[in-house]
Parts: sequence; structure tokens; C-alpha cells
Amino acid sequence: MKIARVQARSLKPRVPIRAPGIDRVATRQLIYVEVETEGGPIGYGISGLAPGDGVVPAINDVCAPLIRGMDARNISAVWNVLYRELGHRGQTGLAMHAISGIDIALWDIRGKALGEPVWRLLGGARERVRCYVTFGLPSFDIDELVAVAKHWVGQGFGGLKMVVGVIALNRADEFPNPTEALREDARRLRAVRDAVGDGVEIACDINCELDASAALALARMLAPYDPVFIEEPVPDNDARAMADFRARAGVQVATGQSLGGLYRFADILAHRAADILQPNVVNCGGFTGGLRAADMALGFNVPVCNGGGATAHNLHLQAGVINGTACEWHPYMSMGATEAVFDGCPQPSDGWLPAPDAPGLGLVPNEAALKEFG
Repeated sequence: MKIARVQARSLKPRVPIRAPGIDRVATRQLIYVEVETEGGPIGYGISGLAPGDGVVPAINDVCAPLIRGMDARNISAVWNVLYRELGHRGQTGLAMHAISGIDIALWDIRGKALGEPVWRLLGGARERVRCYVTFGLPSFDIDELVAVAKHWVGQGFGGLKMVVGVIALNRADEFPNPTEALREDARRLRAVRDAVGDGVEIACDINCELDASAALALARMLAPYDPVFIEEPVPDNDARAMADFRARAGVQVATGQSLGGLYRFADILAHRAADILQPNVVNCGGFTGGLRAADMALGFNVPVCNGGGATAHNLHLQAGVINGTACEWHPYMSMGATEAVFDGCPQPSDGWLPAPDAPGLGLVPNEAALKEFG
């Protein structure tokens, strides 16, 4: 089953996403990847955080000629060829995003060829996965934040996540001092906690935006409102700084959605820097990279959880591996964009996502949408 064609494109204009719970429209980029085999299935993948202007030519101009003619069933062989060319000596960045999109498409092909969903090929640990919803964007004011939180709790979600720390960076001129800017995030979390009650888990995501001392100060301000975990608390996911934060903050730490090379996950685990590891298949080298990271975490008795969206894809990893736990339902980011261009996306019910039965990823490109956004 030889690879005949590999093509990526960045869907522009950016895919519009309506914000449920309030009258707001967001836009998100989606990097769309097709891998076609000779006389066999076509696999569809996506890639994540990196800009499409970098990833798309990396796939089309560098990756495609390298792997054309290789057997699509030999996913590890393809992965290693790409990594040796793009990520040699431990490089990550655009390289891992390019590999991710191709690897996801290859697993889609494998599932279609075998008549099995990808999650079963990854281990088949569970037939449904709990999910939490990322509801709290920094652009929402407190009233909008509360309205959106109530909306999603009303939809049956028992877990929420909100972005924190950005106000201290972007709106510092509105406050008399940096500490007061951090306190605004505590006020926002308090408003949500008061609105949804103690029975709902609320996570907070710093997105690596604060220095370690500010992150620690913010964590202590948030503590009275019982965040279930704080995600990416320190710059660059520095393992030693994160381990120190974890020891001093008194709250669970989650990280990994932005990491690429396997050695980055090893560093986090070896330093005991996180309670929850979050390999995201659109960033970490596809299902091959995600499976390796999850197996490594299992050796440290650390669970894995989806962070960074791309839920329709990461659902397969979380359902497949034994230490999988939950998916992030991010309607304002890649999940909303994925739903806009693929038919067959799974839908949550009372905070749970069913693992699909369809072969491969179970996603079918919407040609009209691809034409509109591409």
C-alpha cells in the first residue's frame, strides 16, 4: 500500500466558530493534510499550534518527496524517515507539527484498511471518555464568563477550564500594580465558582505566559476557589521550574500539550514536574508520538489527559491507552474548526464522548467547507 500523494493546506480565511452561550464569533486556523495511497484508502490529518505558512511547505516540499513510494502500513518507518530529516538532533517546532499531520493521516489509513477505529488499534482501553470544556477565554468579561460557564454546565459538563494570567500581561495598565492585575484572575475564578457551585471541577490554564514567581503568586490567589489543576504554569514548560512550582503551589500541575520531541516528556516525568501529562497528537508527532508519551507516563504512574483541543483526534488516544482519562472539548479552538470541515465528529452527552465505531478516525471531509475555507 504505497504512498502516492501527500498534500497539506492551511484553511484560509480562518474557520469561523460561534461561541456558545454568548453572541460572539471567533476564528481559528486549521492545517489540513491528505495522504493518498495507490489504489487504497485516503487518510486525513490535521496539525496544531504552528503557523500554516511554515508547516504547509514543510509537508508539501520536504516531507512529501521523502515518503512518496513508502508503504503506508509501515508507520514507524515513515515516522523515522521524517524525524531524521526534520527533527534530527532533537529539534521540534515546525518539524513535529509536520510529522503530526502526516502520522495522523497514516493511522487513519491503517484503521480504514483493517476496518477498525484508531482507538482500538492503540489499545482499546475504553469505549467512552469523559470530557471537560474550555469555556473561559481572556477576551470574555466577567459577565460573559459566568454566562458561558452556566451554559456548559447546563449541557452536562462536570469539568470546566479557563485561561488565566493573560490579564496580568495584556491589561496591566488598567491596574495600579502587577499584583492587582493577578487578583483580577482570582476575581474571575471566584465569580465562576460562585455561579456553578462546588460540584463542578474548574481547571486554570496559564499557557506558559507568566514567569515562575508570578505564576506561583497567582496559584496562591486562586487556591481558595479550588482549581483542580493548573496547566502550563511556567515559561517553555521548563521541567525544573515546573517541579519547583508543583512542590510550592499545592495544586495539581498538568502539561504537555505543546511539547514535541519525546525527550521533552521524559524530562517532565524524570523531574516529577507534573501530575498529569497532556500529549496532543496534533503537536507531539501524531498517534505514534502520543502513544510513546503515554507509555512513558504509564511507567511513572502518571495519567494522560487531552489538552490543547483537537478532541476528535485525541479522543482516539485517550480511549486507546490504559492511562487515558479525559478529553478537552474546546469549541472556540480546533474542535470548532474541525467540526466546520469534517463530518462525523463525535458529540458529547452529559460530559462523555463515545469512541467511534467507524474505521480509521471516522471523519469525512466536507468538500464544500474545504472549498470555502481553503
